[in-house]
Amino acid sequence: MQTPIFFEDADIKGADMRNGLIAALASAGFTLLATNAFTAEPTQVERVQAALDTWLAERAPVEKVTGIAAYISFGPSGPAIEAFAGKVGRGADAGPVDQDTLYQMGSTSKSFTAAVILLLEADGKLSIDDTIGDWLPDYPAWKDVSIRRLLNMTSGIPNYSETEWVSNVWANEPKRALTFEELVAAAYPSATNKLPVTTGYHYSNTNYILAAMIAEKASGKSFRDLVHEMVIEPQGLYSTFYEASMLPADAQKRLSHGYFENEACADYQPDCKVTWNKPIIGRDVSDDSISWAQAAGGAVSDPRDVDRWMRAVFAGKVVPPKQQKEWLELVSTKTGKPIAALSKDDPGGFSLGLTKKILGPLGARWFYEGMSLGYRTLYVWIDDEDLMITVQTNSQPPDGTDKISDAVIALYEIVKKPSD
Repeated sequence: MQTPIFFEDADIKGADMRNGLIAALASAGFTLLATNAFTAEPTQVERVQAALDTWLAERAPVEKVTGIAAYISFGPSGPAIEAFAGKVGRGADAGPVDQDTLYQMGSTSKSFTAAVILLLEADGKLSIDDTIGDWLPDYPAWKDVSIRRLLNMTSGIPNYSETEWVSNVWANEPKRALTFEELVAAAYPSATNKLPVTTGYHYSNTNYILAAMIAEKASGKSFRDLVHEMVIEPQGLYSTFYEASMLPADAQKRLSHGYFENEACADYQPDCKVTWNKPIIGRDVSDDSISWAQAAGGAVSDPRDVDRWMRAVFAGKVVPPKQQKEWLELVSTKTGKPIAALSKDDPGGFSLGLTKKILGPLGARWFYEGMSLGYRTLYVWIDDEDLMITVQTNSQPPDGTDKISDAVIALYEIVKKPSD
């Protein structure tokens, strides 16, 4: 069991210095407390740790995870509780999950792509109502689809990551550096590629690859550089990494081992008896190329940086007001039509790389669970309590077994504000 950390976020500019200091104190058995007048009940910190330990003990045999990390913030500048349970991998020499541990963000980093597009719009480089035909004439079948429809998942464009071609790459060429063009080609209609076209809302990673290609063309820069210049650097995300394929060596060393354990068939797999992904079941994917995801979910981070980023997004600190309004405009995940608010009959919405849903007794909340081949990242924003809860873990679990949301619910019950 690790010692949970409770502290006030002073926005320290040197992540290595911060992590080294806290790790040293934690290893000595200290719990860090906020230095202002606000102090947490020690029992609350202990209960957070116990909740993570319990979740891991119950879910590890089912979801095939080895560790979990959590970050709970009570305001944009602190205080916060940071806690960890388990190890970074299955090997006997695997170390404990700690503040240096990184996880793939999966589709929670679609918000990076939305931010880049909206900042380019604010700079006059494009409009989200421009079409694929305006920017990418090589794809005439999709020429009338707007950037807005790419980002809110109403384009009808098929999802490349559910194709047999991508499954074969995962199995046989895990370190291959895939290009945007190769990913799009897996979904583009042809005489030999007739994937179903949808109407309304349909989740497709191809949308975000196309948006990134447009961003590159409008800016004259690589999408990798755009993410660093427009997201990572200005927001001070010192433990967040985005690369087109492989991570830098120092980040790779910090990445938890991630395991693919999902035996479900791909969406486009006809008459399925055995999944195309069978060859990678049980595999540690941490050393594999992330190029298959890229702008659709290829970032790596830790819970603290995810919290910092999402708080900036919802506080309107990333884009100007016009683009902020566009960013949060919802379409129904039921009908694909614009909706002003969620309801009992229409409980789920998607905006531009963000999701909102009625989450039981929590009501309508912004949240996102991003999943890659071996990782999950989930945040929930409880705006009326100025509370953000973020958890990360290291598997894509067997179909139907994903209960990472139970960890968030357990943590919320511990830290929520008392009712009047």
